[in-house]
Amino acid sequence: MAQVVADYQGRKRIVFTARERSLVNVRVARDDGPVGLTSEELLLVALGNCTLGTLLKHDLLKEVPVRHCRATLESDWADDPRRVVAIRVVIELEVEDAKVRGREDTLRRVAERCPIGNTLRSSPRVDVELRLKAAEPAEA
Repeated sequence: MAQVVADYQGRKRIVFTARERSLVNVRVARDDGPVGLTSEELLLVALGNCTLGTLLKHDLLKEVPVRHCRATLESDWADDPRRVVAIRVVIELEVEDAKVRGREDTLRRVAERCPIGNTLRSSPRVDVELRLKAAEPAEA
């Protein structure tokens, strides 16, 4: 089981903590857009991380020198309800081992079976529990 704590601080940032490691995401908007990553971008980051990790750990690539590996992820939105309706992942992979050439279909199937991709395709159950506390007014 994984656990992440998301701590919203001062209406300006969210600190994500997992396994005693933290990541700060700034939630401030500028004229040219948000400073930190949007929720949509964080979703794509999780999928990209999982996709490349799953691909590069596969037996076909485990011992092969990889010169270049990059995933570009794009998403499309719907408005009612507001949600991501499609994600496109394009993987560029350059390897030195000729025996991997011609195995693109196998490697694509491996990449698309990462756990986060599997989760997104299966409509997971999401349970939300809200615990509201009334805060005492701050003293002046």
